[in-house]
Amino acid sequence: MAEKRSKKELLRAFKAEREVGGVYAIKNRETGRALIQTTTTISKAKGILSFAKLTGSCVHPLIADDWKAYGPDAFELEILETLDRKDEESDAEFAEEVRALGELWSERFPAETRY
Repeated sequence: MAEKRSKKELLRAFKAEREVGGVYAIKNRETGRALIQTTTTISKAKGILSFAKLTGSCVHPLIADDWKAYGPDAFELEILETLDRKDEESDAEFAEEVRALGELWSERFPAETRY
C-alpha cells in the first residue's frame, strides 16, 4: 500500500511545480509576427493558447486583428526560455528576473516581427 503524503510534502511538491517562470512567444504562422510574453508560472502559459482556441477568444488585445483575420489556428505557442526560481528569491525578485529575461528576448526579434 502506498504511503500517504503529508501536507508539507504536498505543498513542497506544488511549490516546486509552480516556481518555473519564463518567456514565451505566441507566433502567427501566417505573418511571422510574434507576441513575446513573460510569466512566473510557465506551466499556465502552455494552456493559454489552447483555452483561447477552445473558447474562440483572443489571447491578447495586440493580436486581436490578426486573430480575426487569420483565425486562431494560425497561432502557436513557443516556450523560448525557462527560469527556475531560487529558494531565496521573493515573488517580486523572481518577477523582475523573468521580466528582464523577457526584455532580452524581445530584443532578439526585429521590431517589425513583434506585436
